[in-house]
Amino acid sequence: MKLKLIAATAAMLMTTSAQAAIITFTTPVAVPNNFDGIYINLLTGATGLTGASVPGYDFNPYNSGTSLSFFWNGTPASSSGGVAGTATGPYLNLTSGSVVSSASTFSTVTATAAAAAFQTTGTHILGFRFFNEVTNAVNYGYMTMTNTAPSGFPLTITGWSFENTGAAITVPGASAVPEPATWGLMILGFGMIGAAARSRKVKTTVSFA
Repeated sequence: MKLKLIAATAAMLMTTSAQAAIITFTTPVAVPNNFDGIYINLLTGATGLTGASVPGYDFNPYNSGTSLSFFWNGTPASSSGGVAGTATGPYLNLTSGSVVSSASTFSTVTATAAAAAFQTTGTHILGFRFFNEVTNAVNYGYMTMTNTAPSGFPLTITGWSFENTGAAITVPGASAVPEPATWGLMILGFGMIGAAARSRKVKTTVSFA
């Protein structure tokens, strides 16, 4: 019992620490192919078909009439937007290893058509920033979506992640390598499990003597 408890505690420590500042949502969100689209609160994961149904929404992808467009909540000013080539766009389709941070260039246009890259068939990655109402800080993240040519629809947002302390975040590769802190906790966890196993073995030997 003691062994199981220590193992579970070690696993929890590793999981919690590794994900302590990274918040990830993986529930797919289908974006309606209409002018309303979908409203998303990036902090809570709440979604709805109207802005009023999602208090504090941050992002609203929709069909402007001809193709996919992005609308960002403009309150507070300059606290939201997608990673773009310039302050007026176009939006960039990020790749593995891309870093999203305060040093990134974000579109300052509240509503604008998505870049051509997001109107092609395939999986695309959009970097973003938004205002975290809990910490009162701007957070940085990235969103993965699957689009279909020629308008970008049908469109499904497959998930998004953000760093909730305001620090930079890196788009991971297919085989992400754990950070040094994560390796340290993993080693500590394995050490605790090993120590528990040795302790249990000694107790078992004594009990049968």
